[in-house]
Amino acid sequence: MSDVKLPAYNVVEAALKDHGLAVTPSELHGLLSGMVCGGMAVDDESWVGPVCDYANEGAPLTDGAKTAVRAVFDAVSAEMGLLAKTLFTSTAAELADAEFSVSLLLPAGDADLMVRAEALSEWTTNFISGLGLMGLEKAKLSPEVTEAVSVLEEISQLGIDEDDDMSEQAQLFDNVVAYVPECVLTCLVELSQRPGAVEEPAIPGIGQGDKPTLH
Repeated sequence: MSDVKLPAYNVVEAALKDHGLAVTPSELHGLLSGMVCGGMAVDDESWVGPVCDYANEGAPLTDGAKTAVRAVFDAVSAEMGLLAKTLFTSTAAELADAEFSVSLLLPAGDADLMVRAEALSEWTTNFISGLGLMGLEKAKLSPEVTEAVSVLEEISQLGIDEDDDMSEQAQLFDNVVAYVPECVLTCLVELSQRPGAVEEPAIPGIGQGDKPTLH
């Protein structure tokens, strides 16, 4: 449902390397997605500190490095903001007909499967790290978020066996990639309504305790 377009993986990769940032595009996008999903403000530069610590050994980002990271952050915040707005302002009937999607910054589909699998592992691992940076304690998460995070942790451990049929593994990989957005959307829905969130949005047409069904 989103018209937000991520910058190309190879463009982001080159920019990060040019500015000496020790992070891949998938790691960066996963980290920022987790932080935004976990409640990080999107209207200031709250992301700068964590990115400095994570990708630049704590050193300040140069203007060029900030520009490179901001291109990814802007896409994340725009997409997550649009999804949240739709989720929390739509009626139950509208939600039932909506198609929700979350973008993942991964190498292009024609890239080597091993490379894509490693990037997916990086994305999921750092999405979870991003949630953690927002002070979300695993023991205090709802059952729904706990399950979603558990699935993401399992996905982060998946690998490609070169001795197995690569076409079958490619199909399985595509299925796994398609499942990650569902886990992210579960986190977005649940964490946006958790006690202590900036706002607890009421979803018109949905009673207390009911959750919208994501498609």
